[in-house]
This record gives sequence, structure tokens and C-alpha cells, in this order.
Amino acid sequence: MKIGMHHSGIYCRDIDESIAFYVDLLSFKHLFSTMAMEGDKPLKMAWLKSSDGVVIELLEQEDKTPLEATAKSLNHVAIRVESMDEIVKTLGEKGIEIEAGPFDALCEFDRPLGAEDNDIFTTYGDGGAKLKIMFFRGPGNERIEAVQDDIGAL
Repeated sequence: MKIGMHHSGIYCRDIDESIAFYVDLLSFKHLFSTMAMEGDKPLKMAWLKSSDGVVIELLEQEDKTPLEATAKSLNHVAIRVESMDEIVKTLGEKGIEIEAGPFDALCEFDRPLGAEDNDIFTTYGDGGAKLKIMFFRGPGNERIEAVQDDIGAL
């Protein structure tokens, strides 16, 4: 099974402050911002990329409970998978419970990605990307997201 690192998700108190920190202090590029839902709660998201390809997804919820719970850790680490079916099968064979998904997710961009950022998603359009995602836990209870990002473009 071929697996590669996709991104790390980090909860923050103030997404604008966090974007400024990563862009101004660490020279990340702000790729795009979007809104999503985490359960029944609105979730602000911003995607950033370093000059050497490290991708961070910043997350801000109005309800700061997730931030408090993950204050000393990342929200999740995402891995790119070629086949969601294959990883679901492998997890089942190993007795590892799936926390959420797999489900289709639309990642809408607030602006098109540049040609230099074509490594973020395997398939995408100016409007965004269609993904299939799923979450499970590692042995230390770390949250891992599997992303199949060759589903299509928005």
C-alpha cells in the first residue's frame, strides 16, 4: 500500500492570528480559506504551505472545546492514500476501528491554487477538490485522516 504525508491539522483560537503567524513569521504561503462543518458546528479552515512543501490546515471553531482538548497536540495528521477501499480493508483486518467515514468531502477554494501548488491535491479545479476522507486513531490515540484526493475537481 502506497502512503504519503498530506497535511497536519491544527486547532487555533483565532485563525487570522494563526495565519499571520505562519505567513509572517515562518514564511508559509496562505493558499486558501474556506468554511466547513465539524459535526453540527461551523468550522473555519485555512490551508498554508511552506516553501519546501509542508502543508498545514488551520482550524477554528466558535466553540473552543476542541482547542482545549487538543491544546498540547495536533488535531490530526493526514495521509494520502491511493485507495480508500484498500485502507479501510487493511484497518479492518488489523482490528482498528474507524472513527468517522469514509465519506465524500468537498473542499471549496476561495481562490484558485497557483501552478506551483499542484502537489497539494492530485485532482482539483479552480473551485476546489472532491475528496474521500476517513478518520481513525493510532496506537497513542493520535487522530489520523486518510485522504483519497483523486476523486475530481470542483
